[in-house]
Amino acid sequence: MRDLRLRIAAGVTGSVIALALTVLLTVSRPELFEWALAKAEERDRTGEALIFAWALIALPVTGLLQTPVARRRGARIGAGWVLLAGYWLFVLLLAPAAWQAEGLFPAPDGPGKSGGVFGAAIGLVIGTPVYATLSGAAFRTVRRPEENLGGQVRGHVTGLVVLTSVLGGAVVGLAYGLGFPLPAAGAPALILPGGILWGLHVGAALGYFVAAPLQPSPAPRRTATATALTFARTGAALLACCLCVSQLGWVLPGWAVAVVGVPAPFLLFVCAVRWEWLGRWVSFRTVEISKEAFA
Repeated sequence: MRDLRLRIAAGVTGSVIALALTVLLTVSRPELFEWALAKAEERDRTGEALIFAWALIALPVTGLLQTPVARRRGARIGAGWVLLAGYWLFVLLLAPAAWQAEGLFPAPDGPGKSGGVFGAAIGLVIGTPVYATLSGAAFRTVRRPEENLGGQVRGHVTGLVVLTSVLGGAVVGLAYGLGFPLPAAGAPALILPGGILWGLHVGAALGYFVAAPLQPSPAPRRTATATALTFARTGAALLACCLCVSQLGWVLPGWAVAVVGVPAPFLLFVCAVRWEWLGRWVSFRTVEISKEAFA
């Protein structure tokens, strides 16, 4: 319990220090963020640029604070810093990619005032590696004699890849629905819950496909691949359902499409239970991540 309190204290302290450093650098040395701020200000995305800046500072700062806590509980310091370097590189490479895709999201002053969706999307995608650092989970501990460091790292990376892919898929589904142009009135069928649902399934499929080679033996690899195929089939069926329902936008107003589109994905799961041929494509399955992956 004491170690847990120390990990929480280190994570909170690191995040606050990183926030203070972000504000200080932004005020005193704005040229350090010249590219990001220039891109952000094209559509008033300064806040989103600061999210990336905060994350890039918080990862190493919190890693430094978590290191003595990890040493105290017998965690592997070197392996933890290798993982932290990977997380930092992931966030760094995601920043320019995000600004290439930000046009898919509505402007802050756009219809419905939904400009905050872009910032929420960034938080979702980078949230898992940032959480793994703030919580100290990146510093793995070998707790039982039958365990080894390689297995601990594989389990942690598997959980992180799957969870990041699931949240990233949800972002893709949401962005696709918000930007759906054919017809424009059909967009409600591809946002909520349709876009989130098929995006989650496609993201889970990608995550399990990537995680399959990380498994230690053929049996878990086959299980991960089979799970990925199940999520991929269900995601494709959900997307096809949403696309079909969205075509009602040619003859119905947006609110009517939403009334039909909200229950449509859930009805697909109900029908899959009744009809065997549909059940081969659509099946309800939850994303399973080991609790020890972030312990």
